Amino acid sequence: MQGFKRNWALISLSSIVGLSLLSGCGSATTTKKETGAAASASAAPKKADPVTLSMFITSAGQKEWEDGTPNDKLKKQWETKTGNKLELNILPGTLDEAMKKIDIAMLSGDKTDIIGLSNPIDQNKYASRDFLYPMKDLAKQANYDIDKIYGDSLTKYKDEVYYLPMNLSMWAVFYNKKLFDEAGVPYPTGNWTWSQYIETAKKLTKPEKGVYGSYMLTFDNYLYLQSRQKNVSGYKADGTSNYDDPAFKDALKWYNDLSAVHKIQPSWIEFKTKKLSNLGFLEGKYAMHFIGTWYLGSLNNFEKYPRDWKWGVVQPPTPDDGKGNNNIGVTSALAINKKSAHPKESFDFLSFFAENSYKERGEFPAQKNLSKDEMNAVLKNIADKSQGSVTADDLRKALLDNGLGFTQEKLLGSAMSEYSNIIMQESELYFAGQKSVDDAVKSIKQREDQAIQAASKQ
Repeated sequence: MQGFKRNWALISLSSIVGLSLLSGCGSATTTKKETGAAASASAAPKKADPVTLSMFITSAGQKEWEDGTPNDKLKKQWETKTGNKLELNILPGTLDEAMKKIDIAMLSGDKTDIIGLSNPIDQNKYASRDFLYPMKDLAKQANYDIDKIYGDSLTKYKDEVYYLPMNLSMWAVFYNKKLFDEAGVPYPTGNWTWSQYIETAKKLTKPEKGVYGSYMLTFDNYLYLQSRQKNVSGYKADGTSNYDDPAFKDALKWYNDLSAVHKIQPSWIEFKTKKLSNLGFLEGKYAMHFIGTWYLGSLNNFEKYPRDWKWGVVQPPTPDDGKGNNNIGVTSALAINKKSAHPKESFDFLSFFAENSYKERGEFPAQKNLSKDEMNAVLKNIADKSQGSVTADDLRKALLDNGLGFTQEKLLGSAMSEYSNIIMQESELYFAGQKSVDDAVKSIKQREDQAIQAASKQ
């Protein structure tokens, strides 16, 4: 018994040691596996922490970002998709005043990430001043084919991309159907000339009722409109101003004659002194309004701009000599501040907003890779919001299937911001009778050449 006990004890001890060894081996194996898993986890790419981006907006445009607005919906969609946030850096004042504040901010090294650039003058100015972050490499890293998506809607500066277009604004004549019906004038359709536009507007102008047949704003491109329709460049081959081309004088005189001779719309001076509204057409006192399709958002906002009439749309008239078979247009864009601490995240926001803006805002997309069904959906979306004013087919005929070419509405080139201001200043002297049209055009050419020369020395 004692031997048995001794042997059992040995067996028991051996078993315990064996179990301990097995247990030890098991523990060692588990530790190695856990260590390997931990190593793999540490080697895996770490998910980026959420970031908060900032974007300049004007106080005048602040309402466009309030809860429930199209911009707010897009912002929240992107935030949900990425986990990142967007804060608005609100600048007080008008658009012009706000842009001056942004100029100062850029020069002082402000790091607000995103900048909205609504016209090609600001786009060119900011790119040429090296304020913006180049996007080609960002797009490549994101596997985002900018050229395929945006095609000729994309404007480059020195073969680099500095902003993404979020909509394409083509021009058209929008008209008040009620005023046409009351005057017994047929709605305009299809191809027509500016002479036909003028004759139609005369039939609709009722001074005793305060009604004009035409309405145009105080934008510089109205002053050289017909030269752009003829695709006459604002610059010569040597880089100097081309404003001595007869097309610019003819265009300026034609614009002035609309009010001074034909009496179909308020004059430039009257518009300024009476502080007429850019949204004056919605007041119901103007029968036709030649403007870009960015205006569709206001036209279809019946809650903000209530009215008892429906609107129509027709393609732009063309010059009588048949040499200007082009529509004009422009793209609004978003850009990244070169000083941004989050360029990749900013590019992600820009690409999301640019590609989805038209879905919420009811505008024409800048993308050129949309299918026929997608484009039909765009037209239907705009038509559905018009409260029976227009159909998708009306929009297609006026804006897409009109047989017109397309050219930029602005004069793109050196010192173009100065060019715009010079044109408006000298033209206003002509409108006020302080200069002849010849002297005004001559001064524009001389002053812009000086501005171009000064820009070349910077």
